[in-house]
Amino acid sequence: MAAGFSAQASAETKIAVINVPRIMQEIPQGKAVEAKLKSEFSSRISEMQRLETEGQNLAAKLKKDEAFMAADERTKLQRRLAELQADFNLKGQALQEDQRRRFNEEQKKVLNKVQDAIDSIAKAQGYDLVLNGQSVVFGAEKLDISAQVIQQVSKSK
Repeated sequence: MAAGFSAQASAETKIAVINVPRIMQEIPQGKAVEAKLKSEFSSRISEMQRLETEGQNLAAKLKKDEAFMAADERTKLQRRLAELQADFNLKGQALQEDQRRRFNEEQKKVLNKVQDAIDSIAKAQGYDLVLNGQSVVFGAEKLDISAQVIQQVSKSK
């Protein structure tokens, strides 16, 4: 009797599956976030590249000319190299933290739009349950509503 009840309940339950990584990759908002953040952090990334180049040049000079340098000049260059390394490490860590924070902020906005689209489609089409496809071991292709979500989110601003 319990098996009959279970079969009856599942026959009445309408289920859909979504592929979140696919959705995030294909919606224009995902690409817009990437471009926005690249622009937002471009000057800091350039600064990191400048520091890296300066440090490499200084290290190469030290290695090449160390035997011919006066002790005080060598010490001065070694200190400058240590300062550059410390500055690079500090700025690099701050940049990574800021990029991660901003990415999460922007990603949250996009995910809210995706969730709104999922809710809207689920209600309009009478789905009782929408599962994340990454958690599903098997699901028929006809259950996947990712393309509909992509289409709806792509239309929104």
